Amino acid sequence: MKIINILAKTGILLFLVLFCACQKDDTEKTKTPAARTVIAYIAGDNDLSGDASVSLDAMEQGFSETGVNLIVFIAQTGSNPRLIEIHKGKETLAKTYSTLNTSDPAVLNEVLQDAVSLYPAQEYGLILWSHGSSWMPDGIGLRSFGNDNGTRMNIPELANALPVHFNFILFDACLMGAVEVAYELKDKADYLIASPTETIAEGFPYDQVVPELLQSKIDYSAVAQTCFDYYNAQQGAYRSATVSVVETRYLSGLAAAMKQLCESNPANLQTFDRTSVQRLDVYNEQFWSTTSIPFAD
Repeated sequence: MKIINILAKTGILLFLVLFCACQKDDTEKTKTPAARTVIAYIAGDNDLSGDASVSLDAMEQGFSETGVNLIVFIAQTGSNPRLIEIHKGKETLAKTYSTLNTSDPAVLNEVLQDAVSLYPAQEYGLILWSHGSSWMPDGIGLRSFGNDNGTRMNIPELANALPVHFNFILFDACLMGAVEVAYELKDKADYLIASPTETIAEGFPYDQVVPELLQSKIDYSAVAQTCFDYYNAQQGAYRSATVSVVETRYLSGLAAAMKQLCESNPANLQTFDRTSVQRLDVYNEQFWSTTSIPFAD
């Protein structure tokens, strides 16, 4: 009986030691949430692959240790996609991925879920970097973000793939500053920063923009102004930038007012003089095959 009691007590002691050790390990693995995690989704497995490296380098140059995480997913031609944590002038690998389609909403969701899980924060920001073709009615083929071997992501599908609410979404892609895009994302972010026109393939000047995104209180107008000023100081075709900031809480009211306006002034679209409004010409094959302007699209 004495031996049994000794074994029982030893077993209890061993259980307590193992239990406490497990508790300690779990505690050590739990990260304290950062003030903010900014996630950049760089879908560059296309003709923008080289420009993706330029943006990544600029992000590293602009980063400083301020209690904010800067996490970058980058997919480029000829290499495995990877999720990295940015530090000043360097990067730390967080995860690698096998071949995937960056224009698949499920892939976007998986990557963002990984980033949120690995780098929890009190709030989140998102940079969506790739090609963009704005929003137009279904069937036109111009309602998308990204381009991975010819496949693109429909804007409503993109919105549904976002796993958390973001303080801001910054589109570094052509034509994503349309009000229709903003409306689709109004419940997913407080602010949208995007261009309603074509953008230079080089992208935002992240060495200047990243420090502004790390501030405890972001001045979104200043972010847009920084991008505009950078390109306004360039020469020739590179002197091109249009950047808008949308505060999404006003979009429901805008939609209601627009609906009332349309109901009060019905238009016959068959006879409407379309030459009286500016067209959205995105893909003009003859123009894009002959131009040397370094636009992303």
